[in-house]
Amino acid sequence: MKLSNDTIEVLKNFSNINQNILIKEGCQVRTMSTMKNILAEADVSEDFTQEFGIYDLTEFLGVLTLVKDPNLKMEEKYLTVNGGGSNIRYFYSDPSILISPPDTFNAPDTDVHFEVSQETLANVLKASTVMQLPDVVMTRGKITVTDLKNSTSNNYDVTLDDNGQDYEFNFKADNLKMIPDKYDVSVSSQALVSCWKGSKVTYWIALEQPTD
Repeated sequence: MKLSNDTIEVLKNFSNINQNILIKEGCQVRTMSTMKNILAEADVSEDFTQEFGIYDLTEFLGVLTLVKDPNLKMEEKYLTVNGGGSNIRYFYSDPSILISPPDTFNAPDTDVHFEVSQETLANVLKASTVMQLPDVVMTRGKITVTDLKNSTSNNYDVTLDDNGQDYEFNFKADNLKMIPDKYDVSVSSQALVSCWKGSKVTYWIALEQPTD
């Protein structure tokens, strides 16, 4: 089995959410943050024939770069990575020590919907990094990057398409480090959960508690 570039991109992104991953049989990969406030899932082109766990996903992705055109073969207790005359044996992790999503997830009903373009998301995350601002506030027609704990905080604003609904949702910028893409966003204002659906990955991200 060879991992596609799209799958490697997804796994790299997932490693920013959780260093552990438990890959189940089938054509989908899923992860959940250690704080259990982010859940992500992606359909992939590969069909994994057995369940296996990786304790350090960043290390595993680095291992793949040690081999030219790596080919993966799954054994009972480990997988082998072959290519270019090199051979690596990489043991699976015990699933019981990994943080992984539940087998089923009952998504709450959503009541607010809007779109965030790839450019807008990139600008928001860049502003958060450059200006060292931890909070992202989404309101009707606008996204603001700020520090909600600082009344004199610098702000960065960017226009969001007006969907005709009044709302205010708070996120931590660190929770929005997704694969660059356009996202259809649906939010449950009652459950304080948002769904970000892109072309490659769907993320469920918890909102922060509203400020007074």
